[in-house]
Amino acid sequence: MGQGYCVIGLECLGLDRFRSVRPMPPFGYAWRDPFPHKRGDCIRFTSARGTISAPHVEDQHCLGLESTGRSLKETELVDALTKAEVALDVDGLFGCEPRASTRGGKAVWVMPAGACRSICGCVLHNIWFRIFAEPNNFSLRARLSVGRNERLESVPVVDRDWRQFLARLIERKGGLPHLDEAEHLLNHAIRRKLLSSSQRFVRIGLPRPGGDGQCWLMLDSLFPQPSESWLELL
Repeated sequence: MGQGYCVIGLECLGLDRFRSVRPMPPFGYAWRDPFPHKRGDCIRFTSARGTISAPHVEDQHCLGLESTGRSLKETELVDALTKAEVALDVDGLFGCEPRASTRGGKAVWVMPAGACRSICGCVLHNIWFRIFAEPNNFSLRARLSVGRNERLESVPVVDRDWRQFLARLIERKGGLPHLDEAEHLLNHAIRRKLLSSSQRFVRIGLPRPGGDGQCWLMLDSLFPQPSESWLELL
């Protein structure tokens, strides 16, 4: 999130039941570098008082994160995520119908007051990627087929590990002037690897509302996570 990390985890509520929690740093919304934890790490923290604003009902203010020394494998993590917040269709993601962009694009958003949460999982059926050039950087968006084979047309991918994987892929292809080649590989050889996995699962999130008061859907986590061995497909 910007120059920091938006951290969200799962709290065990009992046998095969989990809920999402988002530990907030003492100041602001994002944890800054150096950040010693990685996806799947088990941590503990003590909640502190703070104001929670809908739809980010998962927020919990705290003073810091403490490692437990334990970490989940990806299969264990995906299994736990499927026992947390999961939607069967697009309307069930946040308890309201996503709205079409008023800016002429294909992105979708929800009103904060109409959403019951800010993160939810869903079964992934299919995915297509688009890479867009930005000054000295790139942005990654995806068209998803989820739930009951419903489409979300243009969702920004903010998954840190997928973005880092794409950065390495672009570097291997010769840098930003070769985004077309990187996109072709994403949508062919790498996409086939992703879709052949039995761990296909996505977590869709909502950022803080912007100046327009809208929360635009984003692809928070995409499973399976990319493997370094996939770069050998080049």
